[in-house]
Amino acid sequence: MDQIVAPVSASNTTRLQLLRSARSLFAAHGYAGASIAAISHELGITKQALLHHFGSKDALYAQAVEQTAFEVLTLFFDVMEDDSPAEDQLEAFCDQLTMRMVKDAAPAKLLLREMLDHALTPKSEGRSFATLLESLVATVQATERWQDAGVQGALAVVSQLFGAAVLVHAANDTMIGLFGPAAEAGARDQSAAIFTGLVSATLRS
Repeated sequence: MDQIVAPVSASNTTRLQLLRSARSLFAAHGYAGASIAAISHELGITKQALLHHFGSKDALYAQAVEQTAFEVLTLFFDVMEDDSPAEDQLEAFCDQLTMRMVKDAAPAKLLLREMLDHALTPKSEGRSFATLLESLVATVQATERWQDAGVQGALAVVSQLFGAAVLVHAANDTMIGLFGPAAEAGARDQSAAIFTGLVSATLRS
C-alpha cells in the first residue's frame, strides 16, 4: 500500500480552515448545489481569493474530499495499531466514527455524497478515499465470518455499515421537518446503541 501523506499541512491554517468550511457546504448541498459564489460568500472571502487558493471548484471539491478521507483514514489507522482481531478493530473504528459525527457530521456526509454522486473528476489527485475503502474491505475480509465471502461480500458489509453510520446524521434536517427537533434528537441519541449492536451482529458469526 502506498504511504498516505496528509494532503494539507496542519501548519497551513488558513487553507485547512477553508477546506473544512467548504466541505460543510459540499456535504450539505452536494457538488452541484454548492457554487463558488455561494462558497466564497459563506466563507467571507471573494471568489478571486478562493480561486487563488484552489484554482477551481473541481480542485476545491477534490481537495475537500481528499482531506476529509485522510482524516477518517487516520482514525481507522489509529485503531489498527494494537494488533487486536479484525472484528475489534472495525468495532472500534465504527465507535470512533460515531463519536466524531456527534460533534461534526460533515466529514462522513461528504464522503457519503461522493459515494452517491461520484463527482470527483478522473484527473482528481489523491488516494485517501480509495485507500480508506480498500482498507475497510480488507479488514472485513480478515474477520472469521467474512473471510470466505470475497471482495463482493466484504464491500457489501462496508457499504451497509458506512451507510448506517452516516444516515441518521445525514438525514437530520429531513427528520426534523417530518417529526420535529425533539424526536430527531432522541433518535440520534438512541442510534449509537442500535448501531453498535448492528456492527457486532454483522461482523461476528
